[in-house]
Amino acid sequence: MKRPSPHLQPLPLRVRPAQFEPAYGLLGRLAVRHGYSTSRAFVAEMSFGIADFVHDLECGRRVTELALLTKVAETALVTATMITDRKGVLRIGSERVSITANHLAISGAGRVCPHCLWADLETRDGPIACRPHRRVWWDLAGVVSCPCHGVLLLHVCPNCGNCPSRLPASPRYCKCGHDLAGSTTPSLDDADLTADRYLIGRLKGGGTSTHPLFDRMPLHDAARAMLQIGQAVMFGAREIRFNRRFNQPALQAKIASIGFREAQP
Repeated sequence: MKRPSPHLQPLPLRVRPAQFEPAYGLLGRLAVRHGYSTSRAFVAEMSFGIADFVHDLECGRRVTELALLTKVAETALVTATMITDRKGVLRIGSERVSITANHLAISGAGRVCPHCLWADLETRDGPIACRPHRRVWWDLAGVVSCPCHGVLLLHVCPNCGNCPSRLPASPRYCKCGHDLAGSTTPSLDDADLTADRYLIGRLKGGGTSTHPLFDRMPLHDAARAMLQIGQAVMFGAREIRFNRRFNQPALQAKIASIGFREAQP
């Protein structure tokens, strides 16, 4: 791990970390607190002396530096951030995501749950602009829904038609400026939330096994296995390869949940 820059000092204007908020999400809210719409503009203006600070945080590096700037315990940031360890294993806290640090395990889009964003606005304290926060599981490719609110994650901006991006500092807004907190996404049957509820439940911890087969797998492998098993059940063993025509969020949630239940003893 690189040593932190010696001149880094805690910023006088800070935000409190939210539960399950990744390091790059906290940096985004810190940027919002200082009046910036993107983390990159904030970092450039503050001249922290760290090249590619935003990119490094998104890749699970420079968490020590962010801990210094925010006066947040580094261990708290690590538990909610995707980090590749010295053995090349991609982790979120103690939970393995991929033993090969597979980039396919991470969603390239900045998907959000509009209901979570709205709940942040209504229930969190502090400046309103700083209340909405990113959940680390929104960025897991194997997760497509929010089991808490029973809806699909928003993967297309209703205003511009593009995928939401992690470029804006606040997850509340699309790059086009549209307020995603006021958006709606399709609801799912409770049975179709089973797979995502399991994956997210593993991140929340608790230490109790919820599936004898998938508990032994890294998160990304478990997500893929559920899809493959569910696909075989729905379409037959000859269709076991994850075909592009099934790559639709609602269908993915249904197939994975079927796979989860089918693999239970």
